[in-house]
Amino acid sequence: MDVIEPEELSCLKDQFVNLDELKEDVKMKMNVCWRRKDTQIETDPCVIQDVIELPESEYARFYQNLLDDYDFIAEHQDAMFYKDGQEHALLVLGEGQKDGILVSSEGTNYARYSSFIPHAREIVQDDIRRLADYCIREGTANSEDGSWAVTYEELSCHFDEAAVSSQNGFGKLLKEELRQREEIKELIMTEDCIEMTYHMEYCENCQQGALEGAMNLFSLMGCNLYDVHLCDGDEDHELTTVVELNQDTLTEDGRREWSDVLNAKVTSIYEGHYGVQIGLTGCPAERLRDFSFMLAGHCPAEDYDRWVNSGEHEQAQTEPKQFM
Repeated sequence: MDVIEPEELSCLKDQFVNLDELKEDVKMKMNVCWRRKDTQIETDPCVIQDVIELPESEYARFYQNLLDDYDFIAEHQDAMFYKDGQEHALLVLGEGQKDGILVSSEGTNYARYSSFIPHAREIVQDDIRRLADYCIREGTANSEDGSWAVTYEELSCHFDEAAVSSQNGFGKLLKEELRQREEIKELIMTEDCIEMTYHMEYCENCQQGALEGAMNLFSLMGCNLYDVHLCDGDEDHELTTVVELNQDTLTEDGRREWSDVLNAKVTSIYEGHYGVQIGLTGCPAERLRDFSFMLAGHCPAEDYDRWVNSGEHEQAQTEPKQFM
């Protein structure tokens, strides 16, 4: 019979799980609101119209003082209403908290109606991941040039009235989730939809990766363009030199305002009468002209500051030219 030395016994003990600790880890535990002697469970259909996260201290105060007036409830009145037999409500999360509180204020600034939701954060995160998966799946399966747009209405139809917009909490969470996905190269949330540019290697119809028919202007801007002229492929219009253009040139407002130009298809790049010219289709000629003129400084200063990143080199004003 083999004898186990004391030091060997100590090593073996370290390899085994402490059963008391294991019991603690697997304990099913949650926060609940008990009701006494109800004859049945009664529920009402409810759409979570928006979600916000409060700082830890503010959430603790709200949690313990639901009938106080709160600015965040006043600011989200449009998320709480009754429509088609369903309540639409605001979900309030707290920093570092897994649970949440559903609120319907009925026009007041306090939680006139409230419902405690266990594991609310996990529920929201799961829904956001599903929405992001859909955006990735639809774009990579159908895009022919690495670009795709998914409307908020489309998300609502496919995901049980998902209330996503560019301004609300769901939109912000979805934007953060998409930006973490390796398939996404760039995205813009407009008033009506999410416009996404994918890395070509993830797009089933873009495996060729060729320039012709498979690149838009925004994709080309990843090459850092200098002293170029943007030309409509079919229509004559005035040109001006774009001194510098890359994917960091525009602010988010700028990308949203000029999204039609950024999505214009590149058909040709050639040395023309005025220098390097980029032929584009899928966007009105006047929009190409206005975009180029804006970058060259031919626009109100407040618009330029709103659309162009301040860190970019100032565009030198150039004289217009007629493209024939």
